[in-house]
Amino acid sequence: MRYLIFILTVITSIFANENIIKEGKELYLKANCQKCHLQDEKFDPNSIKKEGLKSKIKDKKGIHKWVVDCDSYFNIGWFPQEQDLVTEYLNRVYYKFSTQNNSKK
Repeated sequence: MRYLIFILTVITSIFANENIIKEGKELYLKANCQKCHLQDEKFDPNSIKKEGLKSKIKDKKGIHKWVVDCDSYFNIGWFPQEQDLVTEYLNRVYYKFSTQNNSKK
C-alpha cells in the first residue's frame, strides 16, 4: 500500500511540475518578454550567457526580482502568483538553481 501511495505522489508531483512550467511559459510568451530578451519567439537558453544574465542572477530570488521588476516597469499586470509561475518556469527550464534553500522569496 505504501508503494502505491508513493507512486501516486510521484505521478502527481510530475503533473504539477509540468503544469507550473506550462502556465509560466504561457504567461512569459503572452507578456512578450522575449521581445526584449530575444528577437524570435523562442527563448534561447544560450542567451542567458550571451546577455550575461547568468552571472548577474545568483539564485532563484534574483530571477524573481527581475520578473517583478519587469512586471512593474512594463505594467504587465501579473498577480504575485503569476510572477511566481514565471519565476518557476524560468528557473526550472533555464537557470536550474536549487529550490531547496530558496523556497521563500
